[in-house]
Amino acid sequence: MQVYLDSFGAYLSVRNGQFRVRLSSGEERLFAVRQVSALLLTKGTGMSADAALLAVENDIPVLLLDAQTHYPLAQVSSGQPGNIATVRKNQPAFSRAPEGWTWVAGVIAQKIDNQRALLRQLAESPAAPAGFADDIRVTDRILAALGQGFSDWQPDKKLALPDEATAARFRGQEGTASRIYFQKIAAFLSKKLPAAGESEDTLPPFEGRQKRPAHDPFNALLNYLYGMLYTSVHLALLKSGLDPYIGVMHADRYGGAPTLVFDAIEPYRPWADAVAVQIMESGQLSADFFEPDAEERGLWLSNTGKSAVIDAMLAFMEINTAYKGRQVKRKVQIDLDAQRLAVRVRTVDGAW
Repeated sequence: MQVYLDSFGAYLSVRNGQFRVRLSSGEERLFAVRQVSALLLTKGTGMSADAALLAVENDIPVLLLDAQTHYPLAQVSSGQPGNIATVRKNQPAFSRAPEGWTWVAGVIAQKIDNQRALLRQLAESPAAPAGFADDIRVTDRILAALGQGFSDWQPDKKLALPDEATAARFRGQEGTASRIYFQKIAAFLSKKLPAAGESEDTLPPFEGRQKRPAHDPFNALLNYLYGMLYTSVHLALLKSGLDPYIGVMHADRYGGAPTLVFDAIEPYRPWADAVAVQIMESGQLSADFFEPDAEERGLWLSNTGKSAVIDAMLAFMEINTAYKGRQVKRKVQIDLDAQRLAVRVRTVDGAW
């Protein structure tokens, strides 16, 4: 299990060889080391050095998260690579080798496939607006062509290293697919806001993807759901021996950030999109799911909203779906993909 401390004043320590969580109310809980797969802490919580050492000794990842977005900001680790040294040593070569960029192309192709699948699913919904299904048939062909371009991509052997033009082309084509995709999501949701009993001023409509701060409920949902995915991917990479901070496509654009997480998360983003649409469709959405940020420039999820979103996402991740010829829980698919990536990194020869 993951032990998640998000209550102000909560403190993680050790008692009799077990992790102890003490809340500000005085309530305490003990967790056996063998039960804990990760420790997640947000601002306003604390952790003893003994707890950090116990986690490191038992190879339990410790992530510090942004409380508003669930985005991982930092990690605690031993700094001893142990039996994963080959993977870590090969990562810089992988990030500049044809194998690395071929992997990125495959990751984006899978993302576009998953976007197409969600749009087709929405087109079959009784709640779809008039003409939406016909529109999606056209959109699906456009996205299929963009996805095929990534599936068919081959490195230019004449280049000593991948050039910036390659990276820019990847980002541009992926961005084009995402813009088209979110335009159709917006069209599907056009009749879904405001929620029952709420005014249009209270819940503004979704008009396109927008990062932090979100100005509408759907983007606020996405920001938090993506944060949950970032955490899951970050942990999966750590468990597979990969360094989350050595990426491929994002490597030169986000200094000091977990750029491999930015690369690896892409196929799973449509999962978060599906959960956000599900929440919007549920009829349970209300103004108390959200609160303005400190400067009132946008929306964050409230504690009520976070609770509903976390429950929905965790349930979604427990569902078995088709994965390489068998039925596998979505949460396990992330771990398996990270393991497959580690094998590719371990065997890279580094020659372009």
